[in-house]
Amino acid sequence: MRDWPLVLSSMDIPHSTRKYGGDWYILLAEADVDRAISAIRLYQAENRDWPPRRAKERLAYPLSPVAPVLLVALVVFHAITGTSAANSPWFVHGAASSARICHGALWQTVTALTLHADYVHAVGNAITGAIFLSAVNRRLGDGRGPFLVLVAGALGNLFNAFWYRTNHVSIGASTAVFAAVGILAATQLASDRQALPRSRTAWAKPVVGGLALLGMLGASPQSDLLAHLFGFVAGLLAGAVASFWTRSARPSRPWVQAVMGIATLAIVAGAWSLAFRLRL
Repeated sequence: MRDWPLVLSSMDIPHSTRKYGGDWYILLAEADVDRAISAIRLYQAENRDWPPRRAKERLAYPLSPVAPVLLVALVVFHAITGTSAANSPWFVHGAASSARICHGALWQTVTALTLHADYVHAVGNAITGAIFLSAVNRRLGDGRGPFLVLVAGALGNLFNAFWYRTNHVSIGASTAVFAAVGILAATQLASDRQALPRSRTAWAKPVVGGLALLGMLGASPQSDLLAHLFGFVAGLLAGAVASFWTRSARPSRPWVQAVMGIATLAIVAGAWSLAFRLRL
């Protein structure tokens, strides 16, 4: 009832629509019936299978427990560090201090991602992080995914430090969580460009969706909104790089994933080692 009257109007065929009971009818002069049916059939033939269905994305990697395990380890680590109120040495040396980062303590951009103010903070980031990191790993793998999320999260903390420069301290994996959202948005954007031609508005949907998630999940009064935003931006940059890997649906070699997974753990361990050995 939306399309057929428009077809008849375009062919200058007089008609009207009426509803009787629960059914709609198109009323025509008897002399116009054959011409109207021909026009509608021609319209249906020309528009069959249009718009074409978009091919379902073939994710290169199966769902695995790697992301949940990593995020559970984050909660376990919180049991070791304690809360921020306890003023433990972990927070003294590992929290992302803008002033200290700007003076060379770059390891804090990594260590701060592993610290949480309390269990609610830690568990919340573990749940949301497991969801988004699992999605990243389905596209990039269990080695490259965590590596890029860690690097983008640290880059987000670096951006945040240079924004504030002094008198600002941040902690929490949420910057890395929103980096994962940015990576997903950028890789989805790259995937869309490889599919059927789409409008600029359609291309922007993944980024708009990511910003909507940022607003819903990352804009609470207690959160560091700028750190979340910078994490998302860093994730977009990392995802743009990762899009070169997602052009092929074929998974990379296992040793590549293993090396990048080991590198991820080494970066975290190395950052904490520097945090306690070097004091700026």
